Amino acid sequence: MPNSLIRSTGYWVPSNVITNDELVASYNAYAERFNAENAAAIAAGEVEEVPLSNSDFIVNASGIKRRHVYEKEGILDIDKMVPQIAPRPIDQVSTQAEFALKSVHQALERAGYTGADIDGVIVASSAQQRNFPGLSCEIQDAIGAKGFSFDLTMACAAALYGLHIANGLIKSGEAKRILVCSPEMMTCINVHTRRDVHFIFGDASAAMIVEADDGRPGGWDVLGTHAENKWSSALRSDFGFINRAERQIDPDYEPHLDQDGHRVFKDVVGFAPKVARNLMKKIDLEPEDVRRTWLHQANIRMVDMIAKRILGRDRTEENAPAILDEYGNTSSSSVVMNFQMHSDDMAAGETGVMCAFGAGYGVGAAAVRKR
Repeated sequence: MPNSLIRSTGYWVPSNVITNDELVASYNAYAERFNAENAAAIAAGEVEEVPLSNSDFIVNASGIKRRHVYEKEGILDIDKMVPQIAPRPIDQVSTQAEFALKSVHQALERAGYTGADIDGVIVASSAQQRNFPGLSCEIQDAIGAKGFSFDLTMACAAALYGLHIANGLIKSGEAKRILVCSPEMMTCINVHTRRDVHFIFGDASAAMIVEADDGRPGGWDVLGTHAENKWSSALRSDFGFINRAERQIDPDYEPHLDQDGHRVFKDVVGFAPKVARNLMKKIDLEPEDVRRTWLHQANIRMVDMIAKRILGRDRTEENAPAILDEYGNTSSSSVVMNFQMHSDDMAAGETGVMCAFGAGYGVGAAAVRKR
């Protein structure tokens, strides 16, 4: 049974940046207009007042100071508050596939490969631009890869679910080299008119090349992977193809992107570290032997607590770096970005643990050792 390794990674973020102050100014202008236009209904208790936001609230709640976004003006326009992305003809590469390829090409270049060296493509992200054909099929064609391709959606844990599946396929002999890519255009999913979520997400694309060990130096040995779920609807996005039918019954129906933040925090902080520690126990990896953990960037308090429970010691920027302040929550791409940004300084033989957690609740974990 061949061992698998991560040969290379890649990530890409857009150059457009929205600061907290910019986002708050836009959101508050929207809220104040809504409240003024609905003052009578609010006073009568028929409509809920839209609360105001502020930058200190965002930093305290999440640790986020800025986020990189695919399209900026539409998000900040109080008459729109969604990115403005033009539809493309079907004979052109789709927006999300193009977004994915930014990181895919970087991962291929870092590995010294072309698409022809890939025999499997997994698109692992929170959502895909269309239901079918699979975004993975389009990316596979764009890079000239062979073999199979498929999409999977497991929210913020998707990239590590993709790694878990790739690891199993390689160990079984079904594939020799798999591309796992996570193009996360989360500002298109977000509801920028809701105070509790308007600040959370940024956009980013990340990719990993996972392959069978052929004895060449470099890369990261995959010591083990694990994925586990515990059902919850406390964090959800209801955008999907059934919405069209639902609106035939209720024209005012709006799909939800919402969360019970306190419940999610409590549940995930309890669940995610157990999944990672169970993996570590299975491969006889003690917390003191883990140099670093790379975590999904949900919010800074979750990062602090989950890191401490995995490592058995307080989080520092050395043992569990955070990238939230610059990028916000970029869903499943964040753990791969974090890994690439904060792994070059590790020495051969040193071990780290990735852990990502999100809606579902789904948790993915992987232990890796630098070669």
